[in-house]
Amino acid sequence: MKRALVTGASRGIGRAIAESLLRDGYEVTGTSRHPEAIRETERLSGVRYLPLDLASEQSINGLTHALGDLDLLVNNAGQSQIGAVEEVPMEKARALFQANFFGTMSLIQRVLPGMRGRRHGMIISIASFAAVTPVPFLTLYGASKAALLALHRGLRHEVSPWEIRVAVVAPLDVNTAIPLDVCYDEGSAYLPSVATVRAIRDKGLAAAPQPALIAAAVVRILHARHPRLLTVAGRGAASTGFLVKHLPAAIVERIVRRRYGLSAT
Repeated sequence: MKRALVTGASRGIGRAIAESLLRDGYEVTGTSRHPEAIRETERLSGVRYLPLDLASEQSINGLTHALGDLDLLVNNAGQSQIGAVEEVPMEKARALFQANFFGTMSLIQRVLPGMRGRRHGMIISIASFAAVTPVPFLTLYGASKAALLALHRGLRHEVSPWEIRVAVVAPLDVNTAIPLDVCYDEGSAYLPSVATVRAIRDKGLAAAPQPALIAAAVVRILHARHPRLLTVAGRGAASTGFLVKHLPAAIVERIVRRRYGLSAT
């Protein structure tokens, strides 16, 4: 039986991916920072839950030693952050990159030797469309996901001689909860703009498609003969991706500012 690891599998996108992989015939291990806290009604029958803290190398080591070889690694766990670049404390910026980039990279480093030895395996990471077009005041979140995308772009070349496949899914708005670290206070000069962006973001997430849409994209990638590096997934994904790719950057900037209630100049 094929073996898969899905990080951040206790809820939302990760849970939906784990459920889809079970149906696709995988033996699935899912991670959570605190798996003992997952309610019985929220646990998926057939998924083994193990602890993982991407900020801890000891935790990453412990997980990979417990797992053995994998056929599929799905990097889904991550965090978000809101606040002006000017005001985000450096320790919080580093913590965000640890969760979204360095922790994921460390996990990839640990599973690759087994995949190379067997000349088989796939790595799929869940990024965000913010990696392509950052959302104002979620700029560092977008930067961490852009770094993840660049990592996978290069990794595809490096591991191709061993027939290891690498892909990234970049969701648009999805109706799911992702930990949001608030990095602004009532005295911020940016407060009116940040509050507007946050309200628009929250409204968009509430009206967005369910996580099953992203899980379906992951399964399609698994069954593709030649999966592309980047798959944009979500409502209007094809048109949004096309416009951002082909419109002049200045027009895209105006569209982003208008959408989030900022100055269009």
